[in-house]
Amino acid sequence: MQLFIYGMLGLPFVFSLVAISGFLSNSVLHILNRITATIVGVIFAEMLMQMSPGEVFNSDYFYLDALSIWVLLIVVVLYVASAWVSKSYLVREHKRGYLSRTPKLIGRYYSLYHLFVLTMMLVLLLKNLGLMWVGIEATTLISALLVSFKFTRSALEATWKYIMVCTVGICLALLGTMILYYAQLTATGTEKALSWLWLSQHGDLLNPSLTKLAFLFIFIGYGTKVGLAPMHTWLPDAYSEAPSLISGLLSGALCTCSLYVLIRNLIIVVPTIGTAFIMALFFVFAFLTIAIAVPFVVVQRDIKRLLAYSSMENIGIMIVGLGIFSSISVGATLLHMFNHALIKFVLFYIAGTVIQEYQTKNMMRIHGMVQEAPHTATFLLMGMFAILGMPPFGLFFSKFNIIFSLFKDGQYLLGSLMILLLAGILIGILYHVMRMLCGRAKRKAYADLLDHTDTPFLAVLLIVSIALGMGLERIPYLNSLLLEASQIVVGGVHL
Repeated sequence: MQLFIYGMLGLPFVFSLVAISGFLSNSVLHILNRITATIVGVIFAEMLMQMSPGEVFNSDYFYLDALSIWVLLIVVVLYVASAWVSKSYLVREHKRGYLSRTPKLIGRYYSLYHLFVLTMMLVLLLKNLGLMWVGIEATTLISALLVSFKFTRSALEATWKYIMVCTVGICLALLGTMILYYAQLTATGTEKALSWLWLSQHGDLLNPSLTKLAFLFIFIGYGTKVGLAPMHTWLPDAYSEAPSLISGLLSGALCTCSLYVLIRNLIIVVPTIGTAFIMALFFVFAFLTIAIAVPFVVVQRDIKRLLAYSSMENIGIMIVGLGIFSSISVGATLLHMFNHALIKFVLFYIAGTVIQEYQTKNMMRIHGMVQEAPHTATFLLMGMFAILGMPPFGLFFSKFNIIFSLFKDGQYLLGSLMILLLAGILIGILYHVMRMLCGRAKRKAYADLLDHTDTPFLAVLLIVSIALGMGLERIPYLNSLLLEASQIVVGGVHL
């Protein structure tokens, strides 16, 4: 198992060095990029075949259980998908975008992209909370370089905002981690400092006051990286200015990794501080996040910022599911993570294609896509239906179960409020999408730029989302994995 882990981490690192060297042509880099990601995917698949859903791998530095495997699966799927569709996207950008201005940018992009994925996988594989924090900080540094990749004024401004806001958040998370370490020091001594497995087994020995203070800082810190309001100010700018493939990874993979670290800390503190404080904390920030997203969705003109605020909405929904802290809500939250990641990656890729076709982000200038770019229009409509939680897509089932859990828990007012807020999001997104799809074109598109490589991968991601919603129980391994991961969160640790 250790060799598999080293292979998954080593291959992206080696390729990043090769890509940044500048010795290879762009066509060779495109091929090696696909080969590297595919081999990593095969290695991960082999790992899954050798581990049952309830099995645990534990070494000096690495720890794998159902929860980490579930999130790692999300990252690997997006990694492979983005690698296979990147060539067509980057070639189009090279013809009519920012990549044409400077040579060797594709090599630089591939190097940073693979390092970005490497840091996210490290976060999910490490067993020490302190090292997890280091991994999250590394994702910030690498992703900041990707956000600024276009090197325009707006991209640089978005990068600085991203760095400054997230650095403050990460520092608060570090402070919380240090307080948690002090609580461990006073309760159990220096043995296995900040080991997640050790703390999860002895969390009830920690001082309640120190633990509550530690988790407050940890929640705010990692909540900043996730994109919770009011610490969300970096998110719309970063998602809008980053290359569209990276925007999809920021929303689908990085957000999920940050939420994963928050969940790991949550498991530790629940036995000590109980669920009442956690529920109140999570609900306040979650509903604030969703409420702030609604008006910005309605008045939005930038298509990528629209998707960014949609990400905020879904982040809020996931935090609500965690705050309820029941088997149904936590399982629905983990399922929501997966479906949201797949769908949002598709949508950001389609948004990037729309921008390439029409040379504008302004949705008010785009009309008649059904006639001008029918393939892109089809995927845009399907993706928007999926992200809004329309059946048969997977988000319908996870949203339904989270809202159902609210009512089941007696939170009738909050359940009704969530339905109203989600209705506002639905109306806003449908309004913008229908304006883009229908009517007479006022701005001529270059062409329908989706090619034979893009279409099958985007279609597969949407089909997988449907399968995860409607037929998860018919996929025994994934169903068992989800149940085991939920049990780790709400019912203790499997040894």
